[in-house]
Amino acid sequence: MPPPRRSGGGGVLIAALLGGGLVVLVLIGVVVFVIAASGGKTPEEKLATAATNMSTARAVGLKGTFGSGGSLNGELNVTKGGRASGDVTWNGSRVTVLSADGKLFVKADQSYWKREISSSDEAFYLTSGEQWGRMDPDEINVDFKQHLTPEALASKMRSAKSTTIKPLETTWMGQKALKFSSFSSTVYITDEDDSELLRFESTVPRVRVDVTPKSAGDASSIISTMRTNIGELKDSFNSSAQPRVAEWKRGGCNGDSGCTVQAKIRPPYDVETPVTIDVRFRITAGTLTGRDLGDCTTRITITSSIPQWASCRVSSAAWTSWAKGSGGTFYKHASYKVIGATTEEVQSMQSGLDSE
Repeated sequence: MPPPRRSGGGGVLIAALLGGGLVVLVLIGVVVFVIAASGGKTPEEKLATAATNMSTARAVGLKGTFGSGGSLNGELNVTKGGRASGDVTWNGSRVTVLSADGKLFVKADQSYWKREISSSDEAFYLTSGEQWGRMDPDEINVDFKQHLTPEALASKMRSAKSTTIKPLETTWMGQKALKFSSFSSTVYITDEDDSELLRFESTVPRVRVDVTPKSAGDASSIISTMRTNIGELKDSFNSSAQPRVAEWKRGGCNGDSGCTVQAKIRPPYDVETPVTIDVRFRITAGTLTGRDLGDCTTRITITSSIPQWASCRVSSAAWTSWAKGSGGTFYKHASYKVIGATTEEVQSMQSGLDSE
């Protein structure tokens, strides 16, 4: 009997003599493919994926409430370097917030600043339009760089893996989600293998925000807007800084042509030097609230904690008329505009964006 031969179709051709006849049997090889269902990732693996996806973002959008009491509400974009900006509602007013390099600035209208500036001094520099003002960073009480950058959020998700509370299957904004809760924070991620962070809530800092990782194109646009806003800060003012008169100089006001006003100005105690200050001197007749006799403005730059002289001359028709007429007692007043950001600070903040 001849040996078996391979068929061209992948089967085996077998020839055999049975009962005097030749019988040809063809066995067709059948290849069976078994696709094993992976079963998907575990919740913890999905959380790790979401953390990795978040850590690669250049910027992230956070929409919700920030700070104690939820007084700040809206959407802020936070870069990987911890710079934040956006239009929000703060204590009932619509404002633009910019936080960069440990400094906080707000762009708002005159009505907002009149409520915000607590000093009894006249805010002569306020205009009818929106203006940038520098505020104490603690006003928001949120450290964006430490807690809310893409990498910081990724780190908080990695920490959530160690929680002893079992993740819950839920939904958020119409999407299937997994909820991880711990004593200090709550994380919502999409319930899928290529998971993304949906929402982040924490007690320290006090935030309740929906999260949107920004594409490369959106991040570039966000950083470009920040650069423009920082450039506008050269005209900003420091809303909380309060210089004071350390000493008034006598004399200079003996004629009817004008009055030279001089005073030693003490720099604000909580502002780094050098600090630039616009000083406006004003004169009233008879009493502190008497008739306005005119004003003048001068700019000084104080380079240390030592008070510095400021001087300008009031020349007005009101002064001339009063001095030629009744004359008598008059009072000098001083009010201030402390410049919110020096040229060097503006340049430094813009240069910092290059690393974003």
